[in-house]
Amino acid sequence: MNLRELAERIASGSLKETLMNDFPAEAVARLQEMGVDSIEQQLEQVIQIPLDLSGPTSYELYQLFYMVSWQQLCAKLKLPAEAKVFEIAAGDTVHIPKALDAYSESASYVTANLNKALTKRFIDKTAGLNIGIRIIEDDGVRILDYVPEGTVDVVAFHHAVNDIVQTILSGIEGIDTVGSDWWSIEPQMLQAVMAYHERGELKAAVYGDFIRIVETCAKLLKPGGYMIFDNCTFEGYEDIGYSTSFHSAYIELTRQWIQEADLGLAEIRLDGYDSAHWWLILRKA
Repeated sequence: MNLRELAERIASGSLKETLMNDFPAEAVARLQEMGVDSIEQQLEQVIQIPLDLSGPTSYELYQLFYMVSWQQLCAKLKLPAEAKVFEIAAGDTVHIPKALDAYSESASYVTANLNKALTKRFIDKTAGLNIGIRIIEDDGVRILDYVPEGTVDVVAFHHAVNDIVQTILSGIEGIDTVGSDWWSIEPQMLQAVMAYHERGELKAAVYGDFIRIVETCAKLLKPGGYMIFDNCTFEGYEDIGYSTSFHSAYIELTRQWIQEADLGLAEIRLDGYDSAHWWLILRKA
């Protein structure tokens, strides 16, 4: 989204009672002391490839970038007040439920989470939201056992393509992604992804399962509903045997695979939503 516009909203204080209400008081005070120009400059330092989270308010600005981007997407796509959003593999990240809550308290949100520790943290983080929230502790590929076809306005893959690829490969490699601490096993999972990629075996290993998940999620959508992917690339990947350039190309990889599968999803492009490395927005016919 437009970083100047985001800086203006942060400086105005309009986000303080909604998207910033659980931020550390020190970070909120620091942001309120900054003018629009300073906030915009900080955002430009943070929102890049890879993300730079080294500054004192960088993590909060990163969160606001995604939360406001999703809130604004809801408005741009003219979602109904009672919109139903399904997010696959949210983990303990709450950017989308918070954005949806800020957009309309009449909306509802569903996610499928397998990792038990991440699910517990997700529940704790979303306890104060007004929207209806449902957590399904099962694999997203079985979501139709829980949510009827054609009932969802948006399916969200927020920084999730990598998680899906990692989980598929973890099943092949015998890595426990359900009972383990996700962050402690993530380096091992990322190294597995890179090994398959460097051997030229990644697509053969994950394409079928990945497309089955996307096809299943497409069935959830109402006609005219949206499937939205975003991606963010963090610093330090090379330090653990992974690759910034590979990770930042996930949007293009996803676009190619979905086009190849011909699932009846047409891409739309919106001003302010970079379709090269950050966003892929698809609409169901």
